[in-house]
Amino acid sequence: MLVFYKFGIKKFKICKILFISLAFFIMTFSLSSKSHERIVLLYAPISLSEVIKELIVSYKSLQNNIKIKPVFMGTSQLVMQVKNGANPDIFISANVEWMDYLERKKMILKKFRKNYLYNSLVVITNKKNNINEFNNIQELENAFLKSKTKISLAMTNSIPAGMYAKDFLENAGIWENIKKKYVESNNVRTALNYVARNELEFGIVYKTEAVGNNKVKIVYSISEEKYKKIIYPIAALNEKLETIEVYDFFLDNRSLSKTLKWGFEILK
Repeated sequence: MLVFYKFGIKKFKICKILFISLAFFIMTFSLSSKSHERIVLLYAPISLSEVIKELIVSYKSLQNNIKIKPVFMGTSQLVMQVKNGANPDIFISANVEWMDYLERKKMILKKFRKNYLYNSLVVITNKKNNINEFNNIQELENAFLKSKTKISLAMTNSIPAGMYAKDFLENAGIWENIKKKYVESNNVRTALNYVARNELEFGIVYKTEAVGNNKVKIVYSISEEKYKKIIYPIAALNEKLETIEVYDFFLDNRSLSKTLKWGFEILK
């Protein structure tokens, strides 16, 4: 009986040791897996948020060792963060000028800078409004002037969508008449939301923003001859293997083709 008791204790100790060893192995393996997970920090404008999120899901299905961590803000806000010491691995700008600024500051790698996507401008109103599409700029100007609310724009001096909108209004000869009749927002998504909530009757936003929102409708597609071409440049800020792998993934034709449904255009 004593022998059996001792044998039981010994067996219990062996099982305990095996259990601890197994738990330690699992914990070590888990930590090892996490330590091998590499993170690529991506800075991108808010107007690309849906596209980027979809591409991240696609990328995750291909492999698990690299995690893409996106940060979405207005382009000027992202640039100021980089200028003040932030260290993203990849940056996408909503216009060429802000990317040029970072290149002059030598904060991006020039050899890893490319034009990524193209966008366009549209005039929107709330879907509930009984407003038909405008046939020309004169009809559009009359509607702006008769509107009981101000026009919704992104900030015209710093946010790309607002800068492009102002460029159009100036080239169309409308700016002087409405320059005191608009509201500025700190990003294009906020400018759209004022119209989506029907707080403002009209807004000028990216086509991609309008396509992605079911509460607004496009009442005028602005000719691309009336403003600077809307180019989204992409650049890598370092040459780490994981950075370049993700950079190449975004520029792959299969990835680019997925942006078309959101209203973007790609280089042909």
